[in-house]
Amino acid sequence: MAIKRFKSNADNTITNAFRSNLTQRGLNANMGASDVLETFSLYGQASSESTELERILIKFPISDVIAARTAGTVPASGNVNFYLRMFNAETSQTVPRDLQLQVQAIAVDWQEGTGLDMDEYKDVVAAGDIGSTWMSASSTAAWIKMGGDYHISPTYTQTFPLGTEDLNVDITPLVEQWIAGTKTNYGVGVHLVPGQEARYDEVEPREAVYFDQNSFLYGEIPAAMTETQPFTMAGWVNPGIAGGVQYIAQWRMLSDTTTFARVIYKQASHFIVYYQIYSGNDLLMISGAPVALDEWTHITITHDPEDLATLPKLYFDGVLQTFTQLSIPTGTPEAFDQLEFGGRTGDVFMYSGSIDDFVYYDTQLSAPNISELYNGGCPIDIRDLPTTYPNAKHWWINGDDTRDVIRLGTPPTQISIYDQIGDLDLYASGTGAMAIVNSVCYSSGGIFGGNRATGEIANTGGSTLNYYTKKFFGKGSEFFFKTPALEARWDSALKDDRGNFYASSSLLPASENNRTLYLHNVIGGRLFNIPAVGTGEIYLQTYDASTAGTQIGTTVTGGYVSQGVYSASFALDTTASTVYDRWYNSGLSECYYTGTIGIKTHDISGYNPYSTYVTTLTNLNPIYYPHETARFRFYVRNKDWSPNLYTVANSINDTLIIESASYQIHRVVDDLKIIAFDTGSTRSTETSFDVSGNYFDLDMSLFEPGYSYAIRMAFYTETVSSYVEQPSEWKFRVDKLETQ
Repeated sequence: MAIKRFKSNADNTITNAFRSNLTQRGLNANMGASDVLETFSLYGQASSESTELERILIKFPISDVIAARTAGTVPASGNVNFYLRMFNAETSQTVPRDLQLQVQAIAVDWQEGTGLDMDEYKDVVAAGDIGSTWMSASSTAAWIKMGGDYHISPTYTQTFPLGTEDLNVDITPLVEQWIAGTKTNYGVGVHLVPGQEARYDEVEPREAVYFDQNSFLYGEIPAAMTETQPFTMAGWVNPGIAGGVQYIAQWRMLSDTTTFARVIYKQASHFIVYYQIYSGNDLLMISGAPVALDEWTHITITHDPEDLATLPKLYFDGVLQTFTQLSIPTGTPEAFDQLEFGGRTGDVFMYSGSIDDFVYYDTQLSAPNISELYNGGCPIDIRDLPTTYPNAKHWWINGDDTRDVIRLGTPPTQISIYDQIGDLDLYASGTGAMAIVNSVCYSSGGIFGGNRATGEIANTGGSTLNYYTKKFFGKGSEFFFKTPALEARWDSALKDDRGNFYASSSLLPASENNRTLYLHNVIGGRLFNIPAVGTGEIYLQTYDASTAGTQIGTTVTGGYVSQGVYSASFALDTTASTVYDRWYNSGLSECYYTGTIGIKTHDISGYNPYSTYVTTLTNLNPIYYPHETARFRFYVRNKDWSPNLYTVANSINDTLIIESASYQIHRVVDDLKIIAFDTGSTRSTETSFDVSGNYFDLDMSLFEPGYSYAIRMAFYTETVSSYVEQPSEWKFRVDKLETQ
């Protein structure tokens, strides 16, 4: 038995793709209970540069692998290969050709979740729910980088020329790291390679701009933002020092360097003030509670400047606050053409602290809208709020756009902070230490942590072509053979030359003259290590008689193979037709076993032979059960065999030994290959042989009960340097064992 499968114990698909309305993304969607896994890349669907990605997360029970290795079922490191197996799910949708998928180890733990919806992404992970999404690894833990956190190495890739192939990737080094504990097992991510994932330079708020009272941000207000329109201004503030009056945001005329048209500021006692200039009396409002120093507060102000009878509203962290009117306005609101954050040139009211993620709406948001804006997560992608996003006109995420760089100047000549949805980009004016810093949404400050260096996907070398879509069956699939698996494969063939032993010949190189014998210490049907040998060395001598006699050749040092199994390899230069092998302890004082070897000799052929064979499976049962490990033994003879009187009269005819034979098993009803010929470097389907012929062991738990299966054999033919598949096949059925 050289194949063992460990089925996945968790999988999920995460996405930042748009829903069908092409405005909301599925950033908080979970698909952990779906029976299909999917990965794709779309570019330019919602807009000319929009990006949509979908990725697969999958995990395997490495504790089961460790237990199997401890039990001896799976060989030690270096003697086994581990393959990630995922099976193509046919789809009526397009399938890209020549796509390349990348397999990477996931770096943090994640939750599978219970979502199903892979079309509209409506199964979201809300507060208290379980599951991973594009934004988060779990309901309480963050991805440092959206879309999942992955180790840089090892990384594995596979190309899919037709797009419909199965995934079959050797990930042995990674699995051995998991087993050894040098890398924690959080599973792997499967997605398109960076060159085929869409060009991605889109980020979410996790950084802020720090103001040191020596500089400010400003931009020219577009004509669409007027002094008379209703508006909402919302964002995060983190005041740094007590100080005096500090302007957070102000609207003014560029030509007026002495006053403002509208301002939001923090006074010395940390209360928030909103001041609107009118042609008659001005409007002045003050909060009933202060904001805290060195802590983040989400503030929102709504106002209709033309409606003098309705007062502005103030919200802290999504909650309506007392907002006291100190003066009653009359007249018309003052015009403006410039917006500034953090102060202005010549002012003594410069802001100290950080500001982040400010958004301007051309309407007054309702209390539920503001609650959703605050409670939707940190950071919140305002594009995922369908009710309010159409009224969002300007959005500054202050550092998370990879283009955002503080470029101070007096005057500045380059944009520092880009407007994400409008055309009100901001310039940094002044001197000092204005900088992009961690925001409220960084690390422990919010459930979605990150930093500028590593916190965002920035795949500027990505593709502008679409790779849509590649689907695999998930662990919830109803199809027994289609669920993802970590497949251990190894060459378990024991090639015992006792029935195929050739005397050393000058016709062959030295390496080809070596023959291997095995000793099986079987007592009561169980294999035991010989106590005096253990896993150490054992010694073999050959003689011309079963007792006493003369030694032929030298003493051979053998070794441990597996529980109760030892081997010794050697070349024997002899003309005897029969020799006897004796197995000893290290002092050669105790002989454990004496065997008989019939010696064959090599003959040169005068022609180029091409042998054909008749093969019989001698011990085939009609039915097997999943708990069994069955052994299949084969009798092989040449097809053109011509028996003489002796061979006809002899009741037992020796089988031919095929030194390199491989098996394949398929399901009869649909020819589905369950175990394919493995004639490559791993040789997991190589048969063993001994004096009784070729054989292999097969774990019946690999097969779905209720179906018939067929075995096919292929023999390596040296004269054509190829495996030749044999014409016969042998059928058996696997059924559940009925219990009374």
